[in-house]
Amino acid sequence: MRFFMLYSNQFAVGNKPIGIASLAAILKRAGHEFELFDCTQFRLLRDESGADSDNDWNLAGAKTIAFKEPMNPELLPAREPIGYRALVERLIARIDAFKPDIIGLSALTDDFPLGLGLMRAIKPVFPSIPTIVGGVHATVDPEGVLREECFDMVCVGEGEYVVLNIGERIDHNKPFDGVDNLWIKKPDGSIERNSVRPYEQDLDKFPVPDWSIFPDTSFYKPFLGVVYKYGDFEMSRGCPYKCSYCINVQLQEIYRFAGSHNYHREKTIPRVISEISAAVEEYGIEFLKFWDETFLLMSQERMEEFRDLYADLRLPYVIETTGQSLTPFSAKILQDTNCKSASLGMETGSPDMRKGMLSKPVDNDVYLRAFDLMEQHGIQKVSFNMIGLPGESPQDIFRTIALNRLVGTETQSVGIFYPYKGTPIRNMLIKQGLLDNDFEYHDLRDYDFNTFTAGNRSVVRFKDMDSRLLNRLWMLFSSYCFWPVRLFPLIDYVKDNDDPFAVTLLNNIQDVTYHRKFGDWPSERAAEGAASASADEQPATPPVFGDPDIDSFVQLISGHWRGPGYNKLIQLLSEIAAGTLTPQVEIPEDHDELADWLDISGQTKDESRLIRAELRQMAQSNSKSYDSGTYAAE
Repeated sequence: MRFFMLYSNQFAVGNKPIGIASLAAILKRAGHEFELFDCTQFRLLRDESGADSDNDWNLAGAKTIAFKEPMNPELLPAREPIGYRALVERLIARIDAFKPDIIGLSALTDDFPLGLGLMRAIKPVFPSIPTIVGGVHATVDPEGVLREECFDMVCVGEGEYVVLNIGERIDHNKPFDGVDNLWIKKPDGSIERNSVRPYEQDLDKFPVPDWSIFPDTSFYKPFLGVVYKYGDFEMSRGCPYKCSYCINVQLQEIYRFAGSHNYHREKTIPRVISEISAAVEEYGIEFLKFWDETFLLMSQERMEEFRDLYADLRLPYVIETTGQSLTPFSAKILQDTNCKSASLGMETGSPDMRKGMLSKPVDNDVYLRAFDLMEQHGIQKVSFNMIGLPGESPQDIFRTIALNRLVGTETQSVGIFYPYKGTPIRNMLIKQGLLDNDFEYHDLRDYDFNTFTAGNRSVVRFKDMDSRLLNRLWMLFSSYCFWPVRLFPLIDYVKDNDDPFAVTLLNNIQDVTYHRKFGDWPSERAAEGAASASADEQPATPPVFGDPDIDSFVQLISGHWRGPGYNKLIQLLSEIAAGTLTPQVEIPEDHDELADWLDISGQTKDESRLIRAELRQMAQSNSKSYDSGTYAAE
């Protein structure tokens, strides 16, 4: 069998998806052929004239001050700029040359629109080649995927054994009927829903993921401004928690229905070390990314084994984990093994919202302790945050900003909330009439670079917010985290206004924030110097606040101002100094006062528990649709 896989990612440059690499390895081990078309090797343009879509988060993140620009960008492999029509032509040519027996698409929800557009374009050219979709999006929305004429099958869940079954059927010219985990669209439009097989519990049985399928662009990306050659690894699969905004709770129910009760599974430490050692020898890997959703969800003995066996390698690495998993012991293990950064999902600064609607019963003080431990052990403090949650107000978003200020995060990853298919919180929104379950289907009638979330829009209805305000808060989030509260009116002005001065002020605020965070100025700043003033006005002198932190920011933004409007800046600063212009949302500056302010609770434990129970019941009800059988087209 010759298997052709399309990976339609637009943004996550420098990653090698473990799932795709594992499928390639298991197929090749069985004697099949595999070819990958990785869209991240291209810099996709918004139109054929050359307008850049800015589709590299490693570089675009510098604009929101999430990442530092690389100091050695020459190490980043060139990404060929290409228009959408040219990308389709390139894909068709590759398929024609490879002559596959089946074409697959692997896509997360954000990547699905591009993948769908490309598959719509190639299906009429190769109508006799069967098509299959896999990955998280297809697993939680198989019916929605199979509504599209360009798709013949969906792989629900993990696909290693599925692709082996498919290869065997193709090699022996047999139909795909009865293959576990496959949903198959019949000629009459009905769907054959085959049972989901239990998870493979022994992950060591799978071959080492095959990286030979990936282009050079999948290996390189920056960390703290330095480009490294990255390796992507997993020590485990599956997250046991039941957060309502995450698809994991739905996956747990699907596999519990299938008879799997160990959703979280681990590779043995010797197997993990052997994978890393082989990658270092073959590819010259310099830096690791562990993709475990909860890296520290392991026993103390397993942590010690990792520390001991990793001692000879000790390459720097980054992880994602939970606040609860950071203890003095685990933090010391991370330090001893050269962990450089840990990302924790805080989501919101509101304990009520986190414990109730998000089904994540974690108090704010858990994050305070966790980030304090990370700081003590020299680990970069990164937070995941969501804004635009259902029922959230601008004041609630400032609670999330305040929590980041309290715990001293160095990098804030911020996303506008999106109710993914298969999540209990999406079901709740539909039940409450706040969301049309079919809106993605209608959005995707024509491909327009829509990625559902990357446009930083909201699909949730609010009483006192809209997508514009959320987009501004998303863009200014890091500035609110870094600037003294008394100077918030400058950032508030950008949030609330669209005049030319607001644009100039935004650029200068971002430059100063970047400088304070990274110690350098952005590369786009061609020159530094005195404030710009029109020829007929004398530049005013900035006020003195008498607070070293505030005066430092004032001197930076006034002394390095670029563009018109300098005197208006000084006017605003003078009004702030005089007390006539104050922040729209007052956040305490004092550490203890801020901690008390963040722990205000309006929900009782019973109320939070009832909300979580309702969301869990929705996930359990959804899992029943994965029962086997043939269902008529709707």
